[in-house]
Amino acid sequence: MQIQTPAIAGEQILVPAIPENTGISYLAEGGANIVYRISVPDPSPPPSVIEEYGDDTPPPTEINDVEEKIASVAALNVFDNKLLRARKDLPTTVSCAVSHANWLRLIVCLFEPAQLVQQCLVQLRPAKVTEHLNQKLLSWEHSSMKGSLSSPDIRPAKRHGVYLADDLYGLLITDMSPGHGDEVIQFKPKWLLQSPSAPAGAKRCRTCAKVARTAAKLARENPGATKKGFCPLDLVSENSRDISWVISQLGGNPSKALRLQRWLESNTLLKRLRDAQCNLDRKGTFETDPGDESFRLAMTLRDCSLYVRLPVDGKDDDKIEARIGDLDLKSPDKGDYWKTVERQLIDEGWYMGTEKKEDLQPLTCSLSPDRWSVIGKRPTI
Repeated sequence: MQIQTPAIAGEQILVPAIPENTGISYLAEGGANIVYRISVPDPSPPPSVIEEYGDDTPPPTEINDVEEKIASVAALNVFDNKLLRARKDLPTTVSCAVSHANWLRLIVCLFEPAQLVQQCLVQLRPAKVTEHLNQKLLSWEHSSMKGSLSSPDIRPAKRHGVYLADDLYGLLITDMSPGHGDEVIQFKPKWLLQSPSAPAGAKRCRTCAKVARTAAKLARENPGATKKGFCPLDLVSENSRDISWVISQLGGNPSKALRLQRWLESNTLLKRLRDAQCNLDRKGTFETDPGDESFRLAMTLRDCSLYVRLPVDGKDDDKIEARIGDLDLKSPDKGDYWKTVERQLIDEGWYMGTEKKEDLQPLTCSLSPDRWSVIGKRPTI
């Protein structure tokens, strides 16, 4: 089923609708969206109906609705290898139509199609998808088995109490989840170059400074607890030692690590992401209006996710698939938060490695001249 919608990004488009009786199951969620697996029913008539007719007398649907059936099957192809992403009902989220229009206008031109988690709008209301999914979320929370190992609720407890928005649309996105023996590595590349607002001579990049501050807070609240992180500058380094180190921090078995290292050394996606971050924000948080669209886009690219699919056949690295996603344009309402974080990192000494003695964290950032004496010998892969 396809429905013509008002102009989105200046064009009249046809948007598919989730068919009734589609199987939908919870997969994962972030702060703003929930992602579901979908299984679209076969449009063909059941065999019991077809068997009532002989070769010389096709079923009425085959006589009268051949063109409609062909169109229906073709329309269902849009759901192949796709997941459903639905937005949460939060003041910080915008409608999927607006989000998708921004993606088409601002993101698509920056990357090759194969480098992006592709997306398209999908109608939710005809099959009452949001209503059914919210009922499922509520039933999990009120289950008598809540908290037990037998509970049907696979949603993290910290996500409870927030449900899906009554949006006309959701998004069909490229399925980058593991399957058929493939492995998928997922992480946020974060800031791939130093913050323009960082002090000169900083010994930590923006991401390492923020991780160090978070780790110190965690250690104060839970003595002995540690927070593992990596320096994103290593992801785009030309030095194989840096790349080996960052891969060791991402985890995984040696075979997977070797393949990921070869990919990082040869692929241009992350360097392209770094260059876009740089070009879109050269002044930094304090000197830029948070409403500036280029700045908001830069902050979006600093918080996207990278999905790297490693095929089960480990002999052909050319088949490695890597895409970036989670590219909803950041809201200008986050401007005060961004400035607050930057001010804390500067004033509390996290950039310079001069934090309070009781909060001291190891200097393992790529910018630290002493990093290798802290890290120790080069990791073996």
